[in-house]
Amino acid sequence: SQKGSIIYNPELSHLYPLAQSNIDLFKQSADKKNISLKNNIDPNLKCLFDYNMINTIVRNLINNAIKYTYQNGEIIISANEKNECIEISVIDNGIGITQSAIDSLFEIDIKTFSKEGTNGEKGSGFGLILCKEFIDKHNGKIWVESEIGKSSKFKFTIPK
Repeated sequence: SQKGSIIYNPELSHLYPLAQSNIDLFKQSADKKNISLKNNIDPNLKCLFDYNMINTIVRNLINNAIKYTYQNGEIIISANEKNECIEISVIDNGIGITQSAIDSLFEIDIKTFSKEGTNGEKGSGFGLILCKEFIDKHNGKIWVESEIGKSSKFKFTIPK
């Protein structure tokens, strides 16, 4: 990505099947922790995006949500129209993230240490940096809203 060799190729597409294919991909991992995965995206919602990039983002966010969600938890993927963009959310009811950690999540220059998941799962922290790079190519934004011990909401926008 940093070499510029990944081509940005946006097309008008539906988001629902992209989210559903990722839910299907992670069903076994979620089942091991008895986590329910819900696709609340309107099946008719279309927007302009590079399928491979957004698929990578959604896959990373769902994987992280499973990692940091407790047994018997829930992860919801949704999308809403906001002015000239679509806001996509991956919401969990997991361990949450401190504000100081949020401040450095998307910064490649800051050495961050990935926190262990609720079952000891490991991570590198590089997935979110890649997500930010792909969102930047879409001229979108990515951010986190979180409450320690209750939830994390990873949200990003892409053009309508």
